[in-house]
Amino acid sequence: MTKTRILYNAEQIQERLKQVAARIAEDYEGQDLILVGILKGVAFLLADLARLIPRPVQFELVDVTKKHGERGEVISLTYATHFSVRDRHVIILKDVLHSGVTENYLITHLSQQRPASIEVLAFVDKPQLRSVNLSARYAVFDEVPDGTLIGYGLSLEQNQYSNQPDLCIIEER
Repeated sequence: MTKTRILYNAEQIQERLKQVAARIAEDYEGQDLILVGILKGVAFLLADLARLIPRPVQFELVDVTKKHGERGEVISLTYATHFSVRDRHVIILKDVLHSGVTENYLITHLSQQRPASIEVLAFVDKPQLRSVNLSARYAVFDEVPDGTLIGYGLSLEQNQYSNQPDLCIIEER
């Protein structure tokens, strides 16, 4: 049986998201902003954050898959919709920012369209695990213990626990 412990409850998550949304609104006041969410784990974050930003904001979705090949990791992007980021400010949303490899690849890819800027927002930021020179401009939480996280979009196999409103850590399995 899986035993979990709540790290941040739904109210704490919403309070933190309000703070981050207010900072984004201030940082990008009067500018064209697009949120690019990396599927699937970011779905809850994207929906809640977009509603909390008190100005018009566009959002798009990208699915990034990693496979291990003969020459290392192979990353591929699948866009839910085709969109342009040219001359626009982009914030890439990631559920848990670990190594930064996936996000770095997406930044490189989107940079070819010449956006005004690209930043990263992590629901959970784990800079100690970074293998590339990348930092999150915005982090909802960065005080999270090591372990398997579930809830608020984060899940085990077959999306188990992703719909739980709290951010939890698995203590036993």
